[in-house]
Amino acid sequence: MTVFQHQSRKVTMQHSFSLTGITAICFGLLIAGCTPTAEIETGMDREGGRSSQPATTGNREQVMSGLGVNANVHSWRDGELRPAIDKISALGDITWRVVIDNGDWESVRNPAAPPAIDWNYYTPIYETPELVDLWETIAYINTKPGQEVMLNVMGPVSQWMGGDHIGADMEDEWVRTMASMAGYGRTVKNLDFTLLAPLNEPDLNGIEGPNVGPEQYVRLLHKLAVALDDLGLTDMRLVGPDTALAENAMDGYFRELNTDAVVMDRLAYFAIHSYSGETSDARQVLAQSGSGLDFWVTEFSGPCPGCDGGAPNPADWTSASATALLALDLIQQGATGLLHYDAWDGYYNHHGSNGYWGLLAYDKANGNYSPRKNYFALQQLTRFVPRGSVRVPMDSGDARIKAVAFEDPVSGRFTVFGVNTSDDVIPARMAIPDIAGPLDLSSYITNATHDMEKTTGASVSSGRIEATIQPQTIFTLSGIPTKG
Repeated sequence: MTVFQHQSRKVTMQHSFSLTGITAICFGLLIAGCTPTAEIETGMDREGGRSSQPATTGNREQVMSGLGVNANVHSWRDGELRPAIDKISALGDITWRVVIDNGDWESVRNPAAPPAIDWNYYTPIYETPELVDLWETIAYINTKPGQEVMLNVMGPVSQWMGGDHIGADMEDEWVRTMASMAGYGRTVKNLDFTLLAPLNEPDLNGIEGPNVGPEQYVRLLHKLAVALDDLGLTDMRLVGPDTALAENAMDGYFRELNTDAVVMDRLAYFAIHSYSGETSDARQVLAQSGSGLDFWVTEFSGPCPGCDGGAPNPADWTSASATALLALDLIQQGATGLLHYDAWDGYYNHHGSNGYWGLLAYDKANGNYSPRKNYFALQQLTRFVPRGSVRVPMDSGDARIKAVAFEDPVSGRFTVFGVNTSDDVIPARMAIPDIAGPLDLSSYITNATHDMEKTTGASVSSGRIEATIQPQTIFTLSGIPTKG
């Protein structure tokens, strides 16, 4: 996350990393008629389990694989964060970009600087309060069904390693730091995570993460992939480059990544940040490369002026509607993952201030977390679009209605997520050519006066939906076909 708004805001290399010793450590250590949100249907109730394969038959768009949030672990405070995690996990199948900040937990260089990971050196580091916050946060998320964890490192590295950059002679040290963290979390703490995003905004200023150019970035990821394999973490996939600017990702980082087969094979998702809707044709570039990669937007949000520098979040309808419209824009450009910045308010070391971007506001006086309007805006999407849902073609029938549609191949759930951007009530006739119906749809709305409230439903018939959409309103229409 930056201190300003991005785009309108803000030949295998050999390493000898061994798990020898870590095994020993493991053993030795609206209106009348609206109903409350408590009655909301869930998109997570699906027969047959979770689908891991894209549904590519027919006239289909992208498969959604990562709707979720960024989450700062330094708000753990001996478990005070548990109710906040409960609220976020209730949003649906959530992907968590779990953030540790800064990347400087190895404050003193190991004087021996051995080529293999020295677990006698690293174990005390990974039991310090800062790292315990990380382990405890992930452990609690792991208790919630349908949740997926991606570990991300923000902020500068240790000064001896370069601080705002990674010295060329310190690359192996950085690799040991990242690999040892992943190995300790997985092997000693027995945590469930298989996605690692080791750098944040390497194209920026050295504050959000060390400044790492495309060539060095690929070199580091290659070494890290080898190190993870040496630790037995062959299922640990990488996510990146997490650039602040989409054009930097496509013009520089992807071009360089595409020259290294080891790294490309290890990448789970190509990741960018976008607060303006700019993706620099990421979907088209990735498709033309033949890489098979989807792209995630691992930071996105509507405007929140001053929220990095300690200014309170306006928590208003304007911000929430902008977030919903940005999500629609990014999905329409082909993003398969969207991670909202941020899950909750909290202190960021690399900013040196509290951040107030949270879906959940934090009350320091009583330690409570309460949802802002943006929470309900995101819930309108995530609650009914489980992981593996496929975007299907649709026409809203009115330029004032921005909308996308999805079908879950496991349950058959069909969902429309959209925004009426006008000040008028619109009697909409939406065309859904791939969904013939008949199908009854529940309706939920969020606007200036309502938060994810149930209203009069609609139905699909002959590939068409007729529904009355309230002005300046985020809406969701969703239903599961009756089995008979």
